[in-house]
Amino acid sequence: MTPPGSGQPPRYVRCPVCADEFVWPEDPFISLYDEMNDRYEVDDLSKLPPAKAINRLRKGYRKCPNPSRDTAAHYLPATYADYRNPLVIGLVGAPISGKTHLLTAMIRQVYLNGLSRYGVTATALDFQRHKHFHDQFIVPLERGEALPGTGTGLIEAADILLLRGPGGLRPVTFFDVAGEDLESIAPRANRFLIATNAVIFVHAPEDPLETGQSSTATENRAFQMALGQLPDSRLPVAIAVTKSDRLRHAPPADHWLHRGDEHDLNAARMHAESRDVYAYLQHSGAGASSRPFDEFTRCTLHFVSASGADAVPNPDDPTKNHYPRGFRSIRVLEPLVSILAMTGVITGAEAEKVGLP
Repeated sequence: MTPPGSGQPPRYVRCPVCADEFVWPEDPFISLYDEMNDRYEVDDLSKLPPAKAINRLRKGYRKCPNPSRDTAAHYLPATYADYRNPLVIGLVGAPISGKTHLLTAMIRQVYLNGLSRYGVTATALDFQRHKHFHDQFIVPLERGEALPGTGTGLIEAADILLLRGPGGLRPVTFFDVAGEDLESIAPRANRFLIATNAVIFVHAPEDPLETGQSSTATENRAFQMALGQLPDSRLPVAIAVTKSDRLRHAPPADHWLHRGDEHDLNAARMHAESRDVYAYLQHSGAGASSRPFDEFTRCTLHFVSASGADAVPNPDDPTKNHYPRGFRSIRVLEPLVSILAMTGVITGAEAEKVGLP
């Protein structure tokens, strides 16, 4: 890691929040977040010895200049540009499709060292953002509470991690945007897709398109709007059928759910699951949700369950739902593992075959 002012060549960075591209500054001035007063304060690293400057840098932020001037003030980790090719993963799905629960369960598993079997470990790159995500989403889910849906009009990333694996160090930013915003035609509603370089499409059995009609008569508006803004067919994508616990007694989902979490990377197995999920979507009249498979050159499909069961009203607080037996995530890492294999975070002969026909 190189402190500011080192004389390194300028680096262009695309902000994952506003999607603007700008030259990453090399001056010694960063911002530190003051949690007590909820504000950022400028700090001059040139006044510190190198070891302390680097330590402060890891905890600091740089304000995005947002050249387009079309987004509220936002900050990126001060070390964001120290690593190659930041990975930005967007979750796309209709309202109440379960994106937030899936993302929360997924990130929780990552922090519980769930990727170690693939030689990948994770730490927070944005400590403040992760603390908020942990307190607002992971902790309630661990208590067995159902999570609220994503609020509309939010464009901030959910969490930014730093993954260490065979492919080196790589920042990974996750976006969970409200289904209503994804379906909106407003120009700024789903702008984050411009900066996205991998997508997890989320389909739930009760999505509005589950009409029992032929696949040509169905529509997934969130998928459709996203596909219209993702013109590069080489983008790595995964399709996750979430809330699959509702299908636990029906083939082919039962086979995959009974397997539980996988412990190795096997491209042939991923291809078999993709085949079964695709068949399920076609048979259930949800052919529109399989469109990403047809649109992109590398795509995998997965049965997942973030909670293991449906939430029910909490007798102590009828305004909230909960999981009376706690939650049990099933196969939530599989879509992420697929994306990491297709983007070079996980390497090897099997990784090179993931998502191919």
